[in-house]
Amino acid sequence: MVWQVDLKGKTIVVTGGNRGIGLAISEQVAQAGAHVAIIYRSSKDAPEVAKKISEKYDVHCEAYQADVADQQAITELFKKIYFDVGPIGGVVCNAGINYKKDALEYTKEDFDNHFGPNVWGVFTCAQAAQKLWKQHDYKNGRIVFVSSVSGTIANKGEQQALYNPTKAAVNSLAQTLAMEWAPQGTLVNVLSPGYVLTDMNSNLRDDKELREKVASDVMLNRISEPYEQAGTAVFLLSDYASYITGTQLIVDGGLHHW
Repeated sequence: MVWQVDLKGKTIVVTGGNRGIGLAISEQVAQAGAHVAIIYRSSKDAPEVAKKISEKYDVHCEAYQADVADQQAITELFKKIYFDVGPIGGVVCNAGINYKKDALEYTKEDFDNHFGPNVWGVFTCAQAAQKLWKQHDYKNGRIVFVSSVSGTIANKGEQQALYNPTKAAVNSLAQTLAMEWAPQGTLVNVLSPGYVLTDMNSNLRDDKELREKVASDVMLNRISEPYEQAGTAVFLLSDYASYITGTQLIVDGGLHHW
């Protein structure tokens, strides 16, 4: 018998699931048989992305526009997803923002812009899922926070004095929620990517010289593709990860081991 992840019968919610790492996760959970609910904020192509995933993997995939930092809207949206697409079995909190400035130039507005979606938005989605699971007495919930190695290191040469603390906060949040929600059977874990070729890292994707320079700091001497991150999230959503909670899995090609 072939070892494989089977997510049939579950709906997986993926915030920011229409681009970058989120899109790769949406595709791979669909490949594993799950229905997918993509939450996006502004990308006009999200409904078309969802349609393509539905057709390619023969699952139900819908895109919903929402601001993850709007607690009430997210709580109501999760209820809608539960009845529109199917019982939610897992959530991947992937949506986030990062823009870079000299630390001397950041303002309170910049702080709110980072911590709103990157921390509060992660919490609101996790909370909305857990409310449903408690209401329906579901004891197999899975939550995956997409953090970053930036939550545990200062990226060499990067001006990320606000982004990095948001990821450190997410790592701590996962541990705390894992403890608090364990009696309900809910597992909360973290995927922490290293450098990945996404729109957020368009400078790496588009500048070969810079990409090679950054890759030289990675043991594998290359930058990750989004699909190389998604498999870890799918594993954490599966029954194979039934005894893993409060844990951070770092997928960085060996970036910060030397």
